[in-house]
Amino acid sequence: MPQAFIQQQIKELEEKLKQQANRLMTSTNNHAKEQAIMQISKRCAGLPELDHRSCDDILGYEDSAN
Repeated sequence: MPQAFIQQQIKELEEKLKQQANRLMTSTNNHAKEQAIMQISKRCAGLPELDHRSCDDILGYEDSAN
């Protein structure tokens, strides 16, 4: 495929994504927003835990308390 055609397709897809994001952000449909947030939350919850330390330990709060 010609490079110009591919670039045009990418540009069109990016524009569609921007339009969808804008619709979601300006939508008065709170159910749609809630569903989108829940989908993101489920994807994040499915990520592997890479650091098993506590939040306080990671941020160094325990070091400053001593």
